[in-house]
Amino acid sequence: MNDLPPDPEGVDQFVIYGAYGEIMHKFQILEMVLWGFLARSFKSGTTLDQGMAQVERWNATTFGQMWRGLRTQEHWPDDVVVECDQAVMARNYLAHHYLREYFLVTPSQANRETAGVQLTRIADRLDTLLDRLEQHGRSIGVPDVNDLDEQTRQEIEALRPTTWLPGPNP
Repeated sequence: MNDLPPDPEGVDQFVIYGAYGEIMHKFQILEMVLWGFLARSFKSGTTLDQGMAQVERWNATTFGQMWRGLRTQEHWPDDVVVECDQAVMARNYLAHHYLREYFLVTPSQANRETAGVQLTRIADRLDTLLDRLEQHGRSIGVPDVNDLDEQTRQEIEALRPTTWLPGPNP
């Protein structure tokens, strides 16, 4: 066992990585919330297999493409459209540039703090957007998990895998 105190720079970087992962997780939640708005287009009588096939098509669509398809719907308040547009840009920045830019600069406390502030700002805006989307969804009849009856909850729970789902083999 190593009795040396942790390297403060390493701890700070670990915190940055953790915050980064948390925000990317929130973007996955945002994507699933937007799927709720997409699901409004399901016709009555859509089977589980048909619905799952549609979800697979959504999975093959980038977040930006999905939002571009949704943003033209007339029910969106202007502030939600602007915030979702910004969320797409923030998500793409994080996914494609943030870590590379963060690790290209000379390591310093100031740069780590700037990186953390960026993540905090994005997280705060994302939390606000998720709350706003929940409110808007409720106002137009998009149910959330709290609106489901017990039988539907049990049916959904029965679909939950009981083992880890490995991705495609590289």
